[in-house]
Amino acid sequence: SFARYALVSARNAVRVDPALPLELLGPLGCGFLTGAGAVLNTFRTGPGDTLAVYGAGAVGLAAVMAATAAGALTVAVDRHPGRLAVAERFGALALHADTAGLPERIRRLTDGGARYALDTTASPPLINDALRALRPTGVLGLVARLHTALPLETGTLDRGRSVRHICEGDAVPGLLIPRLTTLWQAGRFPFDQLIRTYPLAAVNDAERDCEAGRVVKPVLLPEGRGR
Repeated sequence: SFARYALVSARNAVRVDPALPLELLGPLGCGFLTGAGAVLNTFRTGPGDTLAVYGAGAVGLAAVMAATAAGALTVAVDRHPGRLAVAERFGALALHADTAGLPERIRRLTDGGARYALDTTASPPLINDALRALRPTGVLGLVARLHTALPLETGTLDRGRSVRHICEGDAVPGLLIPRLTTLWQAGRFPFDQLIRTYPLAAVNDAERDCEAGRVVKPVLLPEGRGR
């Protein structure tokens, strides 16, 4: 909605510090919550864990930031060089999605395979690569909606590997959003670096910039401001 105000149930609202900039906090309710929640809630990632993230958009980069904050080693996979550079800035090792022998490369980087993987792409070939890059008993989480059948290649679920869908980062927003803003204020979850604001009149520019990879999370401001 492009309305200035929205009427919602109290259970759908999260109280935040009024001194915090609301134009930055809105995205915490969806993509950033999903990526960070998958890492902090679903996987409960901690120091020494290994995570492979497929897709370095808003969800994937939030997962990278959360994993770095948790002390995990992260590998980020994407096709866009600019987004891979952002993932590296946030502490991940970066690999292009078309890298030859991608699962083997990730297994080498993670000392035998990632303990966790997060797919944000819904791409069946990448999902199969993600399963092959896991160590035995590793877990793959899917957050994107699949629009086709998911054919799993022979052997991808061998040795205790598993796959599950994750909804909104298994998060209680009233608990996770304050946690993320606290990490942000401490400089450990710099999600503001992914946001660019646009005046509402520039909505088409925002969409084009997002599709071209020039911005990760565009935010529209009805007051006409932007940066």
